[in-house]
Amino acid sequence: MAKKIIVVDGYIGSYAFSKQFIRNELEGHSKNPVQVKISSLGGSVDHALNIYDQFVEHGNVTAELSAFVASSATIISLGAKTVRMNENSFYLIHKAMNWVDEWGTMNEDEIENLIAKLEKQKQELAKVTLQLAKMYVAKSGKALDKIIGLMKQETWLTAEEALDWGFVDEVFIPDVAENYLENMPLVAMVTSNGFPDPPRKNKSQATQPSQSKQSGQQTGLDEESLFERIWNKIVKKQTDDNPISKPVSGPPVNSNINSKIKTNNKPQKISSMKQFGKINAVLGVDALESVDESVSLNSEQLELMEGALSQAEQVATARDTSEAERDTAQTNLTNAVAAYDAIDQTIAAAETTDAKVAAIRALLAAKPGSEIHGNLDKKDPAGNTTNGVDWDTINNLPHNKTVDKNS
Repeated sequence: MAKKIIVVDGYIGSYAFSKQFIRNELEGHSKNPVQVKISSLGGSVDHALNIYDQFVEHGNVTAELSAFVASSATIISLGAKTVRMNENSFYLIHKAMNWVDEWGTMNEDEIENLIAKLEKQKQELAKVTLQLAKMYVAKSGKALDKIIGLMKQETWLTAEEALDWGFVDEVFIPDVAENYLENMPLVAMVTSNGFPDPPRKNKSQATQPSQSKQSGQQTGLDEESLFERIWNKIVKKQTDDNPISKPVSGPPVNSNINSKIKTNNKPQKISSMKQFGKINAVLGVDALESVDESVSLNSEQLELMEGALSQAEQVATARDTSEAERDTAQTNLTNAVAAYDAIDQTIAAAETTDAKVAAIRALLAAKPGSEIHGNLDKKDPAGNTTNGVDWDTINNLPHNKTVDKNS
């Protein structure tokens, strides 16, 4: 069968190496092997995820990585059946990113709205990062927390290190070797795109030791190589102490050893845990991902859990305060009712509040009027009465007549 070759050596996204471009390239080659040569710093996650699906659907895709391969370019390679990497190349993965363009003079309300907007974007990015990490886990067989730790470091991996991590299946020696670190325009393009500086390495002096011996010239001290060896020893010790640290590169290995390393990676059991509904709701996910029956949370998810616990604590404190205020009000009401009941037996016998009020009013209405004492103003009608009290009016009141009738 004829092999289809696709070259992806630029931005992954619209108007470049888009999902539509790949679909057109794959059209008519569903039964043919496809080789995709990738040398790209990445681009759109949306396009990368779709290209990944297209490669998986095709089923017979080999990805060949060279130079600097980063970000979304690594995502599309995960969809290939086999991933090969040039021994002189570099590989980088990182957390999902979003363009933030906010500046200018703002008042406190505008700043508050901006914080809320950025917090929402942060939560959405955490979801994307988790999904991408799961894809790297499926390819490499590494633990989820180690993958997220590597994404957070944003460090360049050599081809051997990418093989050790399980991102590639084979490291190959190209027909024409090229030291990409000596390509200054290429390195400048990498750093200008916001990526870290490539690792310090120089192979130019290590390729001709035999010529120096044959010519009888004295071989000078390779300071660059000496620095590299010392640095690798330091990094190796840090890696042994902290497994999440960047793995160190080892001597070149042949394809048989590469296959053995890949085969010896123990597959890990990954499952979804949907039974923890409340925790999933706090984290904004449909289910927690369990790797070998353990669950790892990233820093953003831990912050969400911390916020939820703090809010629950505040709710509990407010509830306790409300219950204390309710108990105090109930005690005051009980004391007030007892005081009213002590006034008269009819009030005490009343079972409801309305009945007690009616009993109090009846007692007040049954008491006769009495003469007003003290100095009265001349304008007051009572001051003009002969006896000081208008007894005819008082005695003719309905309730007084009732009292007199029953006496």
